[in-house]
Amino acid sequence: MLDQILFYVVFFAQIFLISYYLPGKMLRRMKYVLETYPPSGYSKLYPKPIGYYEKALRNFKTINSCILLLGLLLMAVMFVYSKGGEWDIVFPYFMIQFIPMLLLEIGSFNMYKLMRKASTTRKAELHPRRLLDFISPRLIGLAVLVYLAFIAFVVYMRQFEYPWFGGYENVAVMTGMNLFLAGILLWNIYGKKQDPYQAYEDRKRHIDHFAKQMVFVSISATLFGIIQVVIKAIDLDDFDPMIMSLYFQLIAVISLRAIRIDKIDFEVYKSDPSQESNEEKSYMISEETAENDKHSPIYKMVGLSFGLSFGIALAFKEGATISGIILIGGVGGGIGLILGIGFGVWVSHLRQGNSSMI
Repeated sequence: MLDQILFYVVFFAQIFLISYYLPGKMLRRMKYVLETYPPSGYSKLYPKPIGYYEKALRNFKTINSCILLLGLLLMAVMFVYSKGGEWDIVFPYFMIQFIPMLLLEIGSFNMYKLMRKASTTRKAELHPRRLLDFISPRLIGLAVLVYLAFIAFVVYMRQFEYPWFGGYENVAVMTGMNLFLAGILLWNIYGKKQDPYQAYEDRKRHIDHFAKQMVFVSISATLFGIIQVVIKAIDLDDFDPMIMSLYFQLIAVISLRAIRIDKIDFEVYKSDPSQESNEEKSYMISEETAENDKHSPIYKMVGLSFGLSFGIALAFKEGATISGIILIGGVGGGIGLILGIGFGVWVSHLRQGNSSMI
């Protein structure tokens, strides 16, 4: 019973943190940039009309709100139906929670691409970048030490011959994850400059911030792997969903921590007096956006209806009670609504020749 209570408390914290608190901070940050550095004075920061970004913020808020509602519905369903202490929803729901952030990141790459196309100036940085410029040897040593400790732990656990223990497969998975993180980090350090206008100090600060994030994610993931094996070995499986939820919350806090706005140099985005007007292009995009908005409610209703119907049909098939039918139907409707909104956003940006959110 204690493990169930703790799980509900921790899972509610996951819902609140990743689908409400952190997105709220991101929204306030983006709104602050739009209001403080508007297109009229900082046109290089906005390769698309201001209406596009305002709509993107609304979409971001709507999707996160739907995911928040979905999480609360899932909690209600688990409270009614899950009596055995088994919950397999933490990881799938976490992946759903990160969809808006993923779309936002994809959108950022597309915005940088448009900015590079619009930029006619190419600047070469005369300062060579090295890994140790951004990560201290101590931090690298700590990450390596934790990784080696994980390998030693796996070797030690193999002697007990647990049938569920993956052995060296765990080492292979952890090694692959660390190589993936290292590849992303090296690409950020040595790859081409994404933002053509970004000041040198800003880029250096960004890489430094990102490098530390990757190292902390690596350390956290490795320690989490050890904790999971220990929990399984001492027969505390019922606490595994709670530990997993806490781990995902930690990853979210680390990954979504941003550089302070007052540390960013926005002067590089100021309008060029000789820049030609883009009013005609902006008008065409605005017209296309208005046309897409007409179809947005249709996608939402189709998704909601399909999800609701599927949920109710599933509930009847499983012989659920009236309350169960309402709960499962509600969950299905929530999922369908999210899919409908996502499909509408995707179609909208596909018609504009861009699949980004912002």
